[in-house]
Amino acid sequence: MSKLTKKLALSLILALGLSTGLNASTCDKRAFNISITDTVTLNDILTQLSDTCNFSIVAKDAIAAEALKKELAGVSIKNLSLREVFNILINENNLGYEFNNQALMVSALQTKTFKIDYITSIREGTAILKASTDSSPKEFDAERNSELLDENAIRTTEKFDFWANVAEEITYILNSGAEKYQAIPPIINQNAGLVTVTATKAQLKRVDEYIKELQRRLKRQVMLDVTIVEVQLSNSYTTGIDWSQFKIGFDTYMGGNPDTPSRYRAGNAGSYVVGEAKDAINSDTGDKMTLVASSLKSSSLKRAVSTGSGWSIGANLNFNIAGAINFLEQKGKTKVISNPKVMTLNNQQAIITVGDVINYILIESKNSSDSSTTVSENRKMYSTFIGILLNITPEISDQNKIMLRINPSLSALKYSKDNIRIEDTLGNPLPRQIAPDTKEKKVSTVITVNDGDTVILGGMIAQSKDKQNNNVPVLSEIPLLGNLFKSTADVLSTTELVFIITPRLMDNTSINMADSLKELGYSKSLYTYE
Repeated sequence: MSKLTKKLALSLILALGLSTGLNASTCDKRAFNISITDTVTLNDILTQLSDTCNFSIVAKDAIAAEALKKELAGVSIKNLSLREVFNILINENNLGYEFNNQALMVSALQTKTFKIDYITSIREGTAILKASTDSSPKEFDAERNSELLDENAIRTTEKFDFWANVAEEITYILNSGAEKYQAIPPIINQNAGLVTVTATKAQLKRVDEYIKELQRRLKRQVMLDVTIVEVQLSNSYTTGIDWSQFKIGFDTYMGGNPDTPSRYRAGNAGSYVVGEAKDAINSDTGDKMTLVASSLKSSSLKRAVSTGSGWSIGANLNFNIAGAINFLEQKGKTKVISNPKVMTLNNQQAIITVGDVINYILIESKNSSDSSTTVSENRKMYSTFIGILLNITPEISDQNKIMLRINPSLSALKYSKDNIRIEDTLGNPLPRQIAPDTKEKKVSTVITVNDGDTVILGGMIAQSKDKQNNNVPVLSEIPLLGNLFKSTADVLSTTELVFIITPRLMDNTSINMADSLKELGYSKSLYTYE
């Protein structure tokens, strides 16, 4: 026995004030004082404790056996229990242990199973833009994400495979280079949502922190309140709506109560007051915004922001869609095409479509190679979408800002005759024999807004040419002479699509569902419970 080992043994015996014939259960109720100034290995200290308290030591893997040889430059422990000594000496050296009063099992590798609640499907969206025409559809390689193909066609694919990404990221976190041990890839059961990892204690800690943060961010949700308005522009606005005339002052209201108007004004040149100023608050930009209301208190406002070229509404100032419709009606006839409210997870696409699916059949002929020439026909059904497609992906920041990736597209038939159904002699509709020609308009933008702010996206202008038939009643029905009382004119109409989007954060831990439904404009019967 070395001199250092004898000192350690004597120190333990004196600290206990007993003989070395103690057992582990007795030692578990004692306090230990260990003081070593010289260099000693972890195995030396544990061996002396095992000799003193009469228990065995087993290293469960080669990494643990190697770690027990680690030298410690001095140890000073005061009045700690046996298990507290183990926690300091073993756990702090990136090891785990099990102690059952008869044996101390030391291990470097541990296995832990994590639970992740997420769907097993793979989401994939594809957009193809072609600048040429062909009588038959083309099939593209699904493995290529974004590339320039033949015939000046661009294909863009967004693919989200959650479980494949998680497996790759966990493997990278495990083997980030901080430890010598290279952990094996995790075992993932997608259907059960289980991730099993075998690694060192430090590696498991990093994975645990990653999964907790992943779960927190994945479970955050955004409610998207979308209104799609079609404006048939009057002759003076055929080039589009003049948005510089847009003001917030109409139909805004305070605290979610439409009976309490705010009479708040903000425009391109800053803020101005209508009526008597009751309260004034400073915005984040240093500008002053003035609000006028019969019973408005400054404390009721959580925030209000004024910008130099636009506007943003505070948390307790609610934007009224009816006000926007009133503004648009000044520019032409308006029609609300759709008003969906979609809940989506953080960083997940919400897709809204309004339109028709046009089906058509292509006949493919095939000649046989037999001596007798035969021709077989194979009919395949295809379809194309005509209408409005809106793709919105929200991303929530740690500061509760919402980044929106907005991609609206508008497709329409290029020729009005393509919208006419062909019928047989009995009046039954015949399938379309060729793909219709279409025209498309697309916009893509990324914007960051506050919770509850409203985004207005316009500028998608379309023109259509129709025939307008005019006739004089009764006289136009006279044979031969009736044509003198009829006229046909070409009418050119211009329409603009306007998208009004309001994102709201949904916190499941604190949200009041009744308040949320009320704010979104649903009927009182949906959020009133007896």
